[in-house]
Amino acid sequence: MKERNELIKGALLLTIAALFVKVLSAVYRVPFQNIVGDTGFYIYQQVYPLYGIAAGLAVSGFPIVVSRCMAESDEKSKHALIQTAFFTISLIGIIYFIIIFISADWMASAMGDGQLKPLIQLSAFFFLAMPYMTVRRGAFQGEGKMMPTAVSQIAEQSIRIVCILLISSYIVFSGRTLYDVGFGAVAGSLLGMTASVGVLWLYSRKRKDFTPMQLDVQMMKTMMIRGSAVCLSALTLVMLQLADSFQLYSGLVSSGMPAEEAKQWKGVYDRGQPMLQLGVAASVSIALTAVPFITKSVKEKDSRAAAAYSRTALRVCFALGLAASSGLAAIMIPLNTMLFETKDGSGVLAVFGLAIFFYSIMSTMNAILQGNGNDWMPAAGTAIAIIFKWTANAFLIPHYGLYGASMATVCSLLAGVLVLAVIVRKNQVEPLFTGVFMLKTTTASFVMAAVVFLLVQLLLPEEGDRVMNGLTAIGGALLGICLFIAFMVKWKVLNEDELRFLPFGSKIINWKAKRNMRM
Repeated sequence: MKERNELIKGALLLTIAALFVKVLSAVYRVPFQNIVGDTGFYIYQQVYPLYGIAAGLAVSGFPIVVSRCMAESDEKSKHALIQTAFFTISLIGIIYFIIIFISADWMASAMGDGQLKPLIQLSAFFFLAMPYMTVRRGAFQGEGKMMPTAVSQIAEQSIRIVCILLISSYIVFSGRTLYDVGFGAVAGSLLGMTASVGVLWLYSRKRKDFTPMQLDVQMMKTMMIRGSAVCLSALTLVMLQLADSFQLYSGLVSSGMPAEEAKQWKGVYDRGQPMLQLGVAASVSIALTAVPFITKSVKEKDSRAAAAYSRTALRVCFALGLAASSGLAAIMIPLNTMLFETKDGSGVLAVFGLAIFFYSIMSTMNAILQGNGNDWMPAAGTAIAIIFKWTANAFLIPHYGLYGASMATVCSLLAGVLVLAVIVRKNQVEPLFTGVFMLKTTTASFVMAAVVFLLVQLLLPEEGDRVMNGLTAIGGALLGICLFIAFMVKWKVLNEDELRFLPFGSKIINWKAKRNMRM
């Protein structure tokens, strides 16, 4: 019992750290864009997916595989497992480094901007730091020690963000080019990874896991196969961003837009990334609280309980994701102005915000499938989404520009959701969503969004400053939350078990009970 409680506490610690890191990773982009402008933001976002891939592999990709293998191994084989993992992932990291460094010129040309070459070459070094971070985190997690992973993640993001903002401010105010700013931002990210390596080394300096060298070829194959599946599903959003890095700016230029204007508009489009991350973090973090119960039910071979928790997670995620997407669209103009100074691209960002809804569902389905021990189906859903995104970009961007890229992202995630829904549905006796549930939730979301949008249009002055836009956006968001909760309670969209997963859910239940008694 004590061991189980320790594992639960460790998992909770890791979840809190991951949520903190996601929020921090989204929020820093706002002051960064304010410092460097839309063109500077474009430059950084063009190469950011390379950091995102390396960070994803080192946080939610290979460490999961290593920790699972550790949990399944006896004491004698753990040493060989760690050595094998380090050798295998180091080999992968070196290959990635060489390919990216050597092909930096080609990649920059493919993106349509040859000046990105030095930034891409520096980004290749992320993959040299990745192996040590991955194996150490996986080894600690496999032993049930979550603190080193949590501290290393927080240290990495905190130092990375501080360095990016300080270096960028210095370079901007010293009068150098925006590409120098982008190079400094990449260097800041590399310093953050170095800090993470240092933290993990401090936690493990007394250990001797890396000597002497022992390799298990069969374990190496298993790690590469399972690792590929887990890593692919963990990199969905980053891979979609990578598609935009290669296709959006070059597509805008090919369609006749001047290069400098295309850079600026790509930077405007990239404003959607922090909004997407925050929206997803808010909805998914609540829904995923049901996933440990799913895993526990699967281990106890209680299929009915596992199915019930899966439905709960998906219903909560469906409701919150739809509310976040529609609410964001309703306040997009004042929110965009508050965060990024201008309302440029608000329509594009409102369309892009629909990705919150579909990615929230996709992430929850991935977690449910992985909780049931299925790693390949989430990877298949991600593969479908990536293929759809690249294909849709090629067709939509030349005709619809930024709107085309936004629609391609939304539709690619919808395609991934549909694939995963078919798979999840096969394991469910009851339907995932009833027609009544979907109708009530959709109506509540759109009525809430319509009311908020109309009030925003009525109250916001045509030339309101950032403070006025900020107050309007915050007020609109709070009103939207209250309206949506009121509709959900009044129409009994979620039952009591599902309401308990919401913030203040227990208080809502108690309020309903007292209200019913008075009636």
